[in-house]
Amino acid sequence: MNNEEKILRLLEEMKTEQTEMRDLLQKVAVTQEAVVLPRLDLLAEGHQNLLDTLAQKDRVEALEEEVDTLKTVVRLLTHDVAELKKAQ
Repeated sequence: MNNEEKILRLLEEMKTEQTEMRDLLQKVAVTQEAVVLPRLDLLAEGHQNLLDTLAQKDRVEALEEEVDTLKTVVRLLTHDVAELKKAQ
């Protein structure tokens, strides 16, 4: 086999490999479009739903402060009621 034949054979092999890679790339593109992208969309929807349903941090902090205040008031009123009961 001379050099020219070797070069032709290598070119044919390269052409075959290029065709195989093109086919594989096409399969990957189809899979991405049919499987991956819809799943990413679902993931994004789920993430947005979580963000929509979570309470805002400042609102949670305000509610925690209100609860602490109410606990303090209840404690004081409970103490006052106990003192009034003792006085009777």
